[in-house]
Amino acid sequence: MQQTNKLIAIAISALFASSLVLAETEVTGKVIHESAQFTNLGANIGDTSKHGKGLFKSETSVKLFFDGDAGKESAFHVEIQGVTNSKAIDDYDSIESYTQRDSLREAYIDTEVGDWSVRAGKQQVVWGTADGMKLLDTINPTDYSEMAQNQMEDSRITTWMLNAEKDLKDGGSIQVIAFQPRENIFTGLNRNIDTKVRGNGYPSLGAGFVTDVTTDDGHDQGNAFIMKGVDTITGKQNGFLNGVPDLGAMATNFWGGFGGGSNLFNGGTGMTVGQYAGDSNVKGMPNGFNGDGAQIISGFSSNYDFNLSNSANAAEWNANKANPNSMFEYMDRTLFSTFDAFVAAKSQYAYDMPDDTDVNTAFRFKNTTNSGLNYSLNYAYNYDINPVINLDWYNDAGEKLHVITGNASAVNGENTAVVSINSKADGTGDIYGGSGGRISTLRFTQTLERAHNIGGSFDTAIDTKALGAIVLRGEALYQKDVYSPVFNRGKLAIGDLVGALKMIKGDRFKYVLGADVTVMKNMLISAQFIQDRNLDYIDNNTDFDGSSCLGKGVNCGTYTADFATMHMSNNFNQAEKNKEFYSLFFSKPFGASGEHRWNNIFMFEENGGKWNRLDAEFSINDDTQVTVEYNKYWGDENTQFGQLENASNVQVGFKYSF
Repeated sequence: MQQTNKLIAIAISALFASSLVLAETEVTGKVIHESAQFTNLGANIGDTSKHGKGLFKSETSVKLFFDGDAGKESAFHVEIQGVTNSKAIDDYDSIESYTQRDSLREAYIDTEVGDWSVRAGKQQVVWGTADGMKLLDTINPTDYSEMAQNQMEDSRITTWMLNAEKDLKDGGSIQVIAFQPRENIFTGLNRNIDTKVRGNGYPSLGAGFVTDVTTDDGHDQGNAFIMKGVDTITGKQNGFLNGVPDLGAMATNFWGGFGGGSNLFNGGTGMTVGQYAGDSNVKGMPNGFNGDGAQIISGFSSNYDFNLSNSANAAEWNANKANPNSMFEYMDRTLFSTFDAFVAAKSQYAYDMPDDTDVNTAFRFKNTTNSGLNYSLNYAYNYDINPVINLDWYNDAGEKLHVITGNASAVNGENTAVVSINSKADGTGDIYGGSGGRISTLRFTQTLERAHNIGGSFDTAIDTKALGAIVLRGEALYQKDVYSPVFNRGKLAIGDLVGALKMIKGDRFKYVLGADVTVMKNMLISAQFIQDRNLDYIDNNTDFDGSSCLGKGVNCGTYTADFATMHMSNNFNQAEKNKEFYSLFFSKPFGASGEHRWNNIFMFEENGGKWNRLDAEFSINDDTQVTVEYNKYWGDENTQFGQLENASNVQVGFKYSF
């Protein structure tokens, strides 16, 4: 019961203790195996090598279900499982708490307390009915380690809760839930990330170049379902967590190579990275660093895994200005004097998650009108299930530091400013970096933040002559105080890493409208329109100092970024203000007595991303089924689905029940 909310745990324990007189226990189970193989050649996001069309999954799980009576008016249910996957990456090869591979999948007791039906224990609560998405399911988080390929009941992360429901005299019902805070799991972004401090060292001047000693491969490196937004945080080549130590080593080498206290590093020449790199005939540099600027920078940065620079010469650098795709191209207005702050800089991933005294609460009212319209009204005050990641500089004593931006000035016709790191907000404290002799650490702190979730649903049937009964349904959710990533290109351009990416609080409104119809006797067809509206969307065409971005190139402006796809390879992709999805779902039994079934869902997202899953289950007998599944991703590579094209796969498996 690791990190279980204490209040919920005490109440659950009391219920179990008061009725733990077990009668006969029924034991059933399942053995499930799935093997999956890529259908495309190429490299997945975060993987530095091409994967071929080999197996990436060979997973066998055994599930045991225990059901029985607990006293006269209570019953219990427990589900445990064992999982092994010989083809999985890192920690995905076996059981892991609070994922879909949790060994204790469910454990609850059903009882009556007055006129309330109470389910207490580890469980999942389903409020939404939309195809391919979980709009109203704000109670249980989801394990997205295989995106949305797994069945929803399997990918939900079960948590500990008290779940009470009461029927009303008019036919309606109310439901009250107190539940444990947990978060969604995304490949490359979960609680397995190493919290060590990462750094490449700080030798004395003249001791030689600082090399890449962190040897970090990126979190979950090689996993098929890492998304670009996650790779931007923890990836090997494009992840800021691994990139900061390499940037720190690069700054140390600059500092040593350019003489530390030289005019270049202290801002005497006022030279920016872009000015230096774009000059094919640099002159007057200390220690003989003359010649092609981009070539010199590339020579410095080639010793590191992180994507610091990929321009071989000044001509290539200048050609890439309109489409930057490496760190220094995004930091083109950073002054060499700013690199003093990065000397020997380190990074760390940290957690500030809800503790054992925190409780989420949720309520639902459900009823039916006289005309047959079913509806529900929902409210939850809970820690939002999407993690928030905050960036700040800290010193070795764990004290938060401050980013100081100097007065804006024009250098070679470009707007820039010196950025420093200081112990005091007014800049009068200790200086961190080469000249100050103090080293700072950029900390990535994962946390959850509370939000209000107000939603509802409806469904009703309309009889038609042509198609029979058509079910119209909808769900809506208004979220207050949820967080979105906001990217400030101007601050990154001048070297303010903390100011470049922030999680900003705002409101969202999401809804889905759907229609279901049954044709050809028993084929279900379901169509949906889905929209996610960011009510506090940011698209600000101003620079780091509030001046206009007009004429300043692409590295300027502030906007809401797309968390799923923002990446160094796509200009840190801007999100849509109102993102739309469309889906079409088919389901039909087949066989002599309808013992088999096939399903197909197709989802299309705005900007061209597409996903299609075709699956079929063949019943050999009452206890044995064979399954086949084909998942295809395609479309624009900077969309949620299109980026996973090389993760398209075919899966086969079997299930045996006993």
